[in-house]
Amino acid sequence: MDFVHLHVHSAFSFRESLLRVEDVVQAAKACEMPAVAITDTNAMYGALGFYRRARAEGLAPILGMQMSLAIGEEEVAPGRAAESLDTVVVLAMGTSGYRRLTRLATRARWKRQVPHVTIRELAECSDGLVVLCGGPESRLFDLLARGETDAAERRLLQVANAVPAGQLFVEVQDHGLRREREGLPGLIQLAKRYDVPLVATQDVRYLAREDAPWHRAYAQLARADAAERFATDEFHFATKAEMADRFANLPEALERTAEIAEMCALDLPLHQVRMPRYATKDGRPADEVLREAARAGAARRYGALAPEVEARLERELDVICRMGYADYFLVVADFIRHAHQQGISTGPGRGSAAGSLVAYALRITDVDPIRHKLLFERFLNPARVSLPDIDTDFEFERRGEVIRYVMEKYGRDRVAQIGTFGTLQARAALRDAGRMTGADTALVDRLAKLVPGVVHASLDGAYQESAAFRELVDGSPEARRLFEAAKRIEDLPHHTSVHAAGVIISPEPIADWIPLDLAADDTPVTAYPMEDVEALGFVKMDFLGLKTLTLIDRCLESIRKRTGVTIDWRQVDEGDKATYALLTRADTNGVFQLESAGMRRVLRELRPTSLDDVIAVISLNRPGPMENIPAFCDAKHGRRPVTYPHPDLEPILADTYGVIVYQEQIMQIASRMAGFSLAEADLLRRAVSKKKREILDEERARFVDGCVQRGYSEDTAREVYDLIVRFADYGFNRSHAAAYAVLAFRTAYLRAHFLPDFLAALLTLSMGSPDKIRLYEQDARRHGIQVRPPSLLRSGRGYTVEEDGSLRAGLISIRNVGEAAVDHILSLRAEQPFASLIDFLRRIEPRIVNRKALDSLFAAGALDEFFPDDATRDVRRQMYEEALLRAEESRQWAALDLFVEAEAKNAPDAGGSARAASAKRLYIRYRSRGGAQVLREIQRLLAMSPGETEVALYDASTGRARLLGPRYRVEVTQDLVAALEERVGLGNVRLR
Repeated sequence: MDFVHLHVHSAFSFRESLLRVEDVVQAAKACEMPAVAITDTNAMYGALGFYRRARAEGLAPILGMQMSLAIGEEEVAPGRAAESLDTVVVLAMGTSGYRRLTRLATRARWKRQVPHVTIRELAECSDGLVVLCGGPESRLFDLLARGETDAAERRLLQVANAVPAGQLFVEVQDHGLRREREGLPGLIQLAKRYDVPLVATQDVRYLAREDAPWHRAYAQLARADAAERFATDEFHFATKAEMADRFANLPEALERTAEIAEMCALDLPLHQVRMPRYATKDGRPADEVLREAARAGAARRYGALAPEVEARLERELDVICRMGYADYFLVVADFIRHAHQQGISTGPGRGSAAGSLVAYALRITDVDPIRHKLLFERFLNPARVSLPDIDTDFEFERRGEVIRYVMEKYGRDRVAQIGTFGTLQARAALRDAGRMTGADTALVDRLAKLVPGVVHASLDGAYQESAAFRELVDGSPEARRLFEAAKRIEDLPHHTSVHAAGVIISPEPIADWIPLDLAADDTPVTAYPMEDVEALGFVKMDFLGLKTLTLIDRCLESIRKRTGVTIDWRQVDEGDKATYALLTRADTNGVFQLESAGMRRVLRELRPTSLDDVIAVISLNRPGPMENIPAFCDAKHGRRPVTYPHPDLEPILADTYGVIVYQEQIMQIASRMAGFSLAEADLLRRAVSKKKREILDEERARFVDGCVQRGYSEDTAREVYDLIVRFADYGFNRSHAAAYAVLAFRTAYLRAHFLPDFLAALLTLSMGSPDKIRLYEQDARRHGIQVRPPSLLRSGRGYTVEEDGSLRAGLISIRNVGEAAVDHILSLRAEQPFASLIDFLRRIEPRIVNRKALDSLFAAGALDEFFPDDATRDVRRQMYEEALLRAEESRQWAALDLFVEAEAKNAPDAGGSARAASAKRLYIRYRSRGGAQVLREIQRLLAMSPGETEVALYDASTGRARLLGPRYRVEVTQDLVAALEERVGLGNVRLR
């Protein structure tokens, strides 16, 4: 008998399962099942990874989802989910069914408080889907268990009417639970009455029976009924024999699983490139548009093109167009052009894309590949078919604007950021395990703190590497149980997140192939991680936010405002001596890529004098290549002669003093000596770096033969090949290093020539990191630049440069003063400077700048300019508190004034018509808690001084105010005010 599991939850049903995707595949193989399904709750996060792994292991993957179903409702309130939602399992039949399933998975989470789909949405997508209903968690089963047979029949018919004939099944389960066994006969009877076939399933949540207690405890972290729902140890990956024994009276329900598996055979078209399409004017071919744009761009870059530049441009264009990537280049050039038009800075390049002349001509990159000897084939090799990968750096704070532009241009249904998953790392696993086992919190904290504080530290690693951790685990049964529980859940996916940079642009709606979620900012996010997205052929583009660009922008703006100087990088001397003097001193706080202790050490040794030297510094200071730093420096400074493996290699290695530093040099050597094309040389570089003996021998023979044919001796050829093998791992991508060296030079130039502005921008970007603030403020003082405290009258949001060249700390740097408060203060100050502390306190909105924020402003010294210079701290505190009281009182009277003024405008006069408010009004504040006698006494006093001035009363006990009628208008005299104040207190009577 063939049996196939059709209802399996992986760990991508967050906190519902202990099964990793690979566990599901291996368990199915061990049980000799031909196929297996994955049906996570309202999500398909692990579906494609499961599909790829299962196919690799020779299993037929069935992709599905356990889905919450709303019948008759569009939106379901969180508190009503249990009573409103049914549960069904949907399985994809072939590729068309898969695409319908991804649409349903998208709808389930698209702007819905509780993930679900409606019965109408299910009906719209049901072609190509198998639907299993009636499981123990379904509303249908619940109705039967409660004896509501008629309602259960109606529910079954509602689902049946939404699903094509032959694609609906009733699933029967038996996990040894009393509720299941009591409800099962009625479910079987109902299915037979309406001729809906039965199928036997197991709600698989873990691998083996011994995992049951761990799963139960883990599931309780997310659902209160876990102990009851998973009360037995029968939610494991049952074997065929176990299922046959359990459903011996329903053999057809077991056999039907194999029939459904055949219905759900799936062969997805992986690795078929889904290149985004660029909408050209008049429908012109993208190849034609690209060629025209690249030639025009090259002319703007170089003027009249030299023959070698023109030839390279045409060669690159031929490769790009032949490989079908013209649209890709036009799309990237378009959103970078938009960024520039909006004043959003982009980086000079990243990765091997800087080696493309076409990219340089289109202003995708800003590093001249001719000047810097960069190779196109390192980026795009016609002999090695791979997708282009142009990563773009944007100014950190405005990256989102570019992504929004792309969404608006190509459609929200065709653009998405790439999703990722947060997993339970060692410490988080221990804390969750503590809740699972009820362990003492002090023990949990103690064990968690003993986990080494390194990235991806594991529990097994902590046990091996930390003697204290090991002793605690081995010495305490409770700690051992905690450790074992944590290991069960370590590295399980725990939540979704968004990739730091990855974005896809699709020629068709993404949800037809990939389920989509929504990020907190309503941005579509793929439910698959990057490797699965790329396996489906979608082209990833990295939109990276780089704080260095923000640093440069802020520094340039500060310089422009302070000095009137506008810096154009095209006009800056690349050989600026002050910049290289700064680098030689290793005075590089805040300089891109050159701030670390290791980089400073190399800078002091190498003493750079050109941008090529900076490129070398970035490339050499890494494990492996750094062993060549002494030789490089000695040769540069004449302490050793420069030698070459062969004189013909001098043009290639002269810039690096005979040392192989870059991958491009390896390619050029193979081309020069062995006659390889640059495309073949790139393949050699990649092959040799893998260090596989058979590949090394094969490539050696090709290289040596090529060298001999070009007149080199076999010994020389072998020597050079050994050199290539040695440096293949160490060689750095010169294109990437050159692009980063440009940013390093620009930040160093700003630091060398405009240090106050540079440090102000650097400090502003470092707010939130006390250690960096301390470091950079010390840096400023070491260079004779004073750092002044924040000032309410002078500070901006961040650090600014004062007229005397000192730095002024920003208001946002003050703890407990948030962005909203700072923006409010700066807005008020822009309207009119604050004349005094009272003026400031009266004008602010207390809901935005609260007492905690005010106290922090005072403590930081931001209010000091309002106090006498010789006032002590205690005196200033007293003045501050008095000002707060006066401002609050003033604010209360002003609010009362507004309230009564509005009432006065609407109140009719004696003739019944609305009348104008009086020029002045007498306000009396009292407390009704004193009894009715207080009010009567006020009225008596008012009646004794008749006149024309209106009177308003404010009851401080209730917060109510009212305008008295004409009979209580008075003539305001000193005697009247004195009499009233005697009754209600000094300061509580005002004429306004």
